Amino acid sequence: MNAMAKGIAHVSFAGGGFFLPARNPYDRQVLVEHVSETVRTKGRVQVLMADQLWTVHRNRGSNTTPCVRCGQAAPTVCHFGGREACYCVACALGQDVEPVQVAAAERRAG
Repeated sequence: MNAMAKGIAHVSFAGGGFFLPARNPYDRQVLVEHVSETVRTKGRVQVLMADQLWTVHRNRGSNTTPCVRCGQAAPTVCHFGGREACYCVACALGQDVEPVQVAAAERRAG
């Protein structure tokens, strides 16, 4: 996988993709909105940003998993690099932060 330029997000899905800037809080909010809408229409997307690969999909069913960062259950969830920890779209893509380690998130919840 080639390194993605810092400050650029590549959103891909079955049948297409697009690039968006992700340099400041406004760019990140626009990214969150576009990814959320794309998940509603396509069902599943991938976002490559700052060499981090996120898988984003709808959170369905009665067993919705809360975000490991903010604790809110959201209709759209993100997973980092195939790990099990769930993030809401705003926590995963809307901030310039590193993903929480699953073990650390479990300790906070316990």
